[in-house]
Amino acid sequence: MYNKGPFASWVPKPLMLLLILVIIFATLTVSGVYVSTITDVSGAMATYTEYISLANNAGAIGMGTSIFIVLRVKMRFRSKEIITTCAILIAVLLYMCGTTENPWILVVCSFFIGFFKMFPMIEMLLPLMFIIAPTGDNGRFYSVFYPLTIVLSQVSACYFSTLVFNGSWQSPYFMMAAVMLVVAALSQIFQHNQRFCFKMPLYQIDWLSLVLFAASFMCFNYAFVFMKQQGWFISPWINASLLGGLVLFGLLIYRQNFLKRKLINFKVFKRPNVIHATVLLLLLGVYMASTSVYTQYAVGVLGYNNLVNAHTNLWMVPGIIISGIMAFFGFKNKWPIKYYIASGFVAFALHSYILYAIIQPNMNIEYLEYAMIIKGLGMGILFIGVWFYASLNLSMDLLLGMMGILIAVRSFLGAAIGSAILSWASYQAQWQSLSDMSNQLDVGLIPNGMAIYQNISLNAVMASSKIVLGSLIWLLLPILLYIFTHSYGKFNFRRVVLLRKRIRGNSVKGYKLS
Repeated sequence: MYNKGPFASWVPKPLMLLLILVIIFATLTVSGVYVSTITDVSGAMATYTEYISLANNAGAIGMGTSIFIVLRVKMRFRSKEIITTCAILIAVLLYMCGTTENPWILVVCSFFIGFFKMFPMIEMLLPLMFIIAPTGDNGRFYSVFYPLTIVLSQVSACYFSTLVFNGSWQSPYFMMAAVMLVVAALSQIFQHNQRFCFKMPLYQIDWLSLVLFAASFMCFNYAFVFMKQQGWFISPWINASLLGGLVLFGLLIYRQNFLKRKLINFKVFKRPNVIHATVLLLLLGVYMASTSVYTQYAVGVLGYNNLVNAHTNLWMVPGIIISGIMAFFGFKNKWPIKYYIASGFVAFALHSYILYAIIQPNMNIEYLEYAMIIKGLGMGILFIGVWFYASLNLSMDLLLGMMGILIAVRSFLGAAIGSAILSWASYQAQWQSLSDMSNQLDVGLIPNGMAIYQNISLNAVMASSKIVLGSLIWLLLPILLYIFTHSYGKFNFRRVVLLRKRIRGNSVKGYKLS
């Protein structure tokens, strides 16, 4: 018998809410790679940063892989069993990450950390959703949850950068391993032993399709991360990885057409809102990848370290909070979703314009604050708006299929493709600028010639950054054209209401979705 919550009946409601937030914050924060410390980890391991980026993307792929079976696991095991087991496994994997010197072990561990973290996260998200949006208004839930998660990621990145700066690169791993053990202990103490529903076996899960999904995206992961390092399409490894990813994903689609119990119902991509959301997430990935342009400028020209960059990124927090407030009142008053999404891309383009205008060899860091606020605004708007629009009017099986793929697209594929495009553009622009400025310049014939060459190199970096940022500004025009020519459907919360009734154990007899 399920008692309408994950905790024992003797636990006070304020404590329940606190425990939910603690477990969610812990699972959201935990990762195989902490982005703000990538250079520190690669330096300590004496390896390329590409391997660490590969591990970071592997975590997102693991999250997308697990979402397909998360409800089946919930129907098989008790909530206490799920949270305790996953927390302990994550703690072990984090310890392995902190003690290894092999980047491939970091990649594998990161994948499984992302895989296991989704199960306790979903266990706590469902009751949190009913606390925030008891009427089933998922727009209200997204307007609170997504700003909270993005703010948490920025604050934790700043904290971990400080931890590494004052200690060692292993410190975040050991600290989060201890936190996950605390989560396991809290689960054992405060959670009940009741089940969500009747015990269901796991043998009917299509494990082969799960492997095909993970393997295909990991092939894409390797290709997009190492493209620049290995000479783009000249490398046979890059071509083989791309081909392998396409073949494996094609086999996955082919297999789903002949299965009675499909792991992924690809009919979801016949829905206009899902197709449109996928395109928007890929476009968002291009703007998210512009972080590499800022990092290249901040580190290469201004000489900032990871700690300074992490503190600068904290200025995104006010913009993220504003995006949540806009979403809350926008969804409440039924504002047109297209204008909300369009405003997010406008904010990103404005962010690019500000950086384009202020880039110079010597600049006070305070000038970046306004650009970061606007970036946070755009990120919050698009994370909330696109995900909300994608989930409209989807049944549970279609929703899970959509979530698994779109999590991988949002957290990995979009950013990876965007990063590959911007890296190529930045590389070409930098070399062209360097060639133009150093044409017919012989540093050997000029006193202190190497110093001049260094200045030329810095100016080439700034010139390439301006070229890339200018392209991102002009990209806004076709994006807005695409957004405003798309037909958007009406808001419908009845699917969420039905899910709430089922979880609470209420009767759904005669409940119609139309």
